[in-house]
Amino acid sequence: MKRKHNLICCPAYLAALLLVVVFSCRKKAEIPDNPGLQTNTIELTAASTIAENLYDDVFNQINIEAVNNNVAERLSTTTGIQGCAVVTLSPADLTTFPKTMTLDFGSGCSLEPVLRKGKLIVTLNGRLRNAGTTLSVSFENYFVNDYKLEGAFNLINNTTNNVLSFTSQTSNGKLTYPGGLVSYTHSGTHTYTQIGGSSTPSYFDDSWSVTGIGTTTSPIESLAWDITTPLIKSIACGSIVSGVTEFKYNNNTSGTLNFGDGTCDRLATLNIGAYNSVISF
Repeated sequence: MKRKHNLICCPAYLAALLLVVVFSCRKKAEIPDNPGLQTNTIELTAASTIAENLYDDVFNQINIEAVNNNVAERLSTTTGIQGCAVVTLSPADLTTFPKTMTLDFGSGCSLEPVLRKGKLIVTLNGRLRNAGTTLSVSFENYFVNDYKLEGAFNLINNTTNNVLSFTSQTSNGKLTYPGGLVSYTHSGTHTYTQIGGSSTPSYFDDSWSVTGIGTTTSPIESLAWDITTPLIKSIACGSIVSGVTEFKYNNNTSGTLNFGDGTCDRLATLNIGAYNSVISF
């Protein structure tokens, strides 16, 4: 059996979603047609994509440690990326559920290029990879690369007909930027469905289809997003290779982020009104 948790969220995917932050820093002076409004739209889009990715990474860490600690219906001898959290189970046996799994990253646990701190406290009503299993997650001073996450994060395994699928839900989420001066609220859902590689022993040919909707807000701004064409994530490429996310800023300005046609080129097209740009990541 092969491990697939590292496909859901990985450093390459993190870099892909953070590209909007880089773009917002470089392009502010170049945006035509009400540059102030469009710049605000880009900055809130950046916050939204960071939040989406970091909450997705919560599932990634749970998946890693559920496998490593034999509560995922998978053998811990499977090969893959190892976690660095100190994990405790309560009850400590491998058969009693519900069970609390605490992932303690301490004052800093680094798996390049990601540094995590604090705790994820996970309650499971069954083994992670069994259909119907639900999980609830709480955060205790939890940071990823100095971004702080708070709120409620829940997961359900909705696998049917042997097709592995998970849906995550973030509610009352809060993303605080490094330094603590800027924060955003966040809510949303992502559904991950495996579409390639399940019949082979290697995880390098795996791919996932991702759909979802959500909102990200500041005290004066809001952005609603919708994955209108499923995002396809390929482990062989190490990034998103296709799909489209549409967004609407303050129920007014609309835009899209288009990841292409499946080519592993690390290019995406950002469109806001009359402005568009091809971005490399």
